[in-house]
Amino acid sequence: MNTTRLFEWLGVHIRAIRIIMVPILIIAVCGVYALVYATGGIKFVYSHSMYLPIMLAGFVFGMRGGLVVGLIGGIALGPFMPIDVITGEQQAMLNWLYRTGFFMLVGFACGVASDSVRSYLKHLKWIARHDPATQLPNRSALLGALAQLPKVKSNANLHMLVVVSLQNAMELKSAFGFDVIKEVAQQSAARYTYILQDKVQVYRIDPEQLGILIRDRDAQTIKLLLADLVRGARQPYQFNDIPIHADSRLGYATFSKITQSPDFYLQRAESALISADEEALDCVAYSPETSNFAKENLSILGSLMSAIKEGQLSLHYQPKICIRTGEIHSVEALMRWNHPERGNIPPGIFIPRAEQSTLINLITEFALEQAMKQIVAWRQQGIHLPIAVNISPRNLLQPGFSDLVLSLLQRYEVSGQSLELEVTEGALMHDIARTIVELSRLADAKITISIDDFGTGYSSLQYLHQLPISLIKIDQSFVRRLPDDKGAVHIVEAAVTLAHKMGMQTIAEGVEEENAYKLLSDLGCDIAQGFMISRPLPAAEFEKWHAQYQADVLSLPA
Repeated sequence: MNTTRLFEWLGVHIRAIRIIMVPILIIAVCGVYALVYATGGIKFVYSHSMYLPIMLAGFVFGMRGGLVVGLIGGIALGPFMPIDVITGEQQAMLNWLYRTGFFMLVGFACGVASDSVRSYLKHLKWIARHDPATQLPNRSALLGALAQLPKVKSNANLHMLVVVSLQNAMELKSAFGFDVIKEVAQQSAARYTYILQDKVQVYRIDPEQLGILIRDRDAQTIKLLLADLVRGARQPYQFNDIPIHADSRLGYATFSKITQSPDFYLQRAESALISADEEALDCVAYSPETSNFAKENLSILGSLMSAIKEGQLSLHYQPKICIRTGEIHSVEALMRWNHPERGNIPPGIFIPRAEQSTLINLITEFALEQAMKQIVAWRQQGIHLPIAVNISPRNLLQPGFSDLVLSLLQRYEVSGQSLELEVTEGALMHDIARTIVELSRLADAKITISIDDFGTGYSSLQYLHQLPISLIKIDQSFVRRLPDDKGAVHIVEAAVTLAHKMGMQTIAEGVEEENAYKLLSDLGCDIAQGFMISRPLPAAEFEKWHAQYQADVLSLPA
């Protein structure tokens, strides 16, 4: 047993040990007195045996115990103990007072050392279970509290574990410094404790997360408490006499008894919190479907790197038709993933999740390079069609993105006129100043810039005229409602008119019906794309489709 474990064991059993040690120390002091007397008196060295009970008392009872036993030992070997038992010669008072003082000093020193070690170990134990900044119990303490819950269901009530996350922490830190997070955590803990009233502990399980364990409540009470917590989280906080807003989200898990490790329940609550963040909801309960979806997403993302290296990713091409002339205007490159075990993974599964990570930069670079290769290959076959590649908001914010695009054009000896970049509305508003610079540089290289999903985002019209946009792509959610939905008709008509007024063309995606195609033509839309024309096709199949389409166009009467 090492020293740390020894003191931890003593800390647990100290009360019982002290009760046992009292008679032992009395016997030890009396035994030393008897030993010294039996061996002839104080002039012999056996008087040093008194250090043993003194040091033992300091170790077990601390500073006060060492002083008391040192005093008792000094008196026992003082006026009651002669220098020589045979002659009966007594000690001088100064001698035994000096010895008593020295005994007390040794007892005091031993007690101080023992108290210091115990105090330090107690501090380490406190640190291990608390957050030093806020003094709140930490993640380890929460797991300990979970472990102490009953493992047998006693009634119809439930336990609930809530995890509260501060969503705008970076914004707060950049505006007010790091102390603001500590202040918000402390005020939140006080607020939630007040809301929950009875003895409910709030834990700081992460610098930007709080945990709340609510024991033994019925379902209706839990529902009311959650509503109170959500309302409490919305209230402003005070920092340096300034009211500030902390954007908080809650995830929670309920359970009737402990059947798994404490981490299992905390993981569930945090899984619910992730769902609340992704769905932009105030509060979300754990569900197995959410957890399975998250595992599937992470597993898919973990396979993306190898998918790129092993050639599992490829591009399919969907043609865009000029409505007025019927000619093929260009094609859009759409990512496809043929997984060796899962089969075809739809882009709607992996692209949105990849856009939230740095993997989207690798995917976009792969798409750009494959598009360049395809442009070169088709050029050799006499097919001269621009290829459109979708760009993520992260790509525009990536340092050196425009350099990457221009270097790929140069490497494959492709003209910028052969490349189109489709940018979503939301991407334009992340950093408008930087976006204008990046897109202008690409437009200067003759690359066509189009806004994808126009009408579904929140771009500001005040910036639209500043951007080097050539095409506006009307979102398929409007196009598919044509021609029956009058609201969709007005939106498409307004988009076409706006684009033409600003010297831009419009593309309608998701064209699936002939009557929708005709209406788009009547509204003056320039380009159409959708299943009515063709599904996205692998390069080889697109080449066959292209040849057949060209033959059909040539066979039409002039």
